[in-house]
Amino acid sequence: MKGLRLTIAKQTVSSILDTLGDDDFFNIIAYNEELHYVEPCLNGTLVQADRANKEHFREHLDKLFAKGIGMLDIALNEAFNTLNEFNHTGQGSICSQAIMLITDGAVDTYDTIFAKYNWPDRKVRIFTYLIGREAAFADNLKWMACANKGFFTQISTLADVQENVMEYLHVLSRPKVIDQEHDVVWTEAYIDSTLPQAQKLADDQGLVLMTTVAMPVFSKQNETRSKGILLGVVGTDVPVKELLKTIPKYKLGIHGYAFAITNNGYILTHPELRPLYEEGKKRRKPNYSSVDLSEVEWEDRDDVLRNAMVNRKTGKFSMEVKKTVDKGNFTSHTEQGSMNKRGFNHCAFLFAQVFF
Repeated sequence: MKGLRLTIAKQTVSSILDTLGDDDFFNIIAYNEELHYVEPCLNGTLVQADRANKEHFREHLDKLFAKGIGMLDIALNEAFNTLNEFNHTGQGSICSQAIMLITDGAVDTYDTIFAKYNWPDRKVRIFTYLIGREAAFADNLKWMACANKGFFTQISTLADVQENVMEYLHVLSRPKVIDQEHDVVWTEAYIDSTLPQAQKLADDQGLVLMTTVAMPVFSKQNETRSKGILLGVVGTDVPVKELLKTIPKYKLGIHGYAFAITNNGYILTHPELRPLYEEGKKRRKPNYSSVDLSEVEWEDRDDVLRNAMVNRKTGKFSMEVKKTVDKGNFTSHTEQGSMNKRGFNHCAFLFAQVFF
């Protein structure tokens, strides 16, 4: 696993990371005669696949080098144990679990390990990526993937990486396609222009907070329905101000405000969310789309409000906060709000009413 093979392997891992979103959890293990977590501080667990974590792991991924002999059995044992332990934490939904094996060879099928951890239920899918042109180990890797409801592919050049990585998405989506589960997804907030493309490129004006709503498109033909064919995705961009129009302003009061968060606690809209720099308003702040509610509603020290919204609870909640109301002076008051789901799959609104 040296030279071009190592480069292809790193690019394959990086491409897999690109397919993960904020709802996913992951970790990366390198192995020879011993195990080496790419990020030593996060060994034995899974981390959320948000933008910051993925970039952090990519930095460590670039530092990997080939040395010794790859002992795949210890790596598989560690991967299964990590998944099992993480499942017990209750952080993940245990919706789809997978081990992605990127290697230049496997001398065995390791069926005893799969029999111990994954059979007969086969809850963890195994996807195998054979790096290089040699086919000597292809049969073993094919067997491992097929015996664990996964997929095998061989990557010989850097140009093959993207296309081959995407194959695993069709396998994971197949059960949803067969069951016709049309999950609707709302993205995090982002800055974009509502002007036509030509004018947008010319002056970059009309910048507003946007979110995208999307859902999968399945093949409904009777002859292909049992195969679970995912045709693609359909979506549209929605300005956040359009969502705010659904809020009954007469309930808020003169000092009241409303805000919305995603299912990961990131702010979709909030009076304290300022995605652009004051000077030169075209400049976007870094990581503005992943600002957590706890960073602006800091009086919610125990995350009672945040967790209730993330868990889609409804009802009323109150807490004492401080607000700037007159020339920078702080006034202590009680904030009382009612939490509503408003029918969106991943975001919850809170109507905050202020009482002095």
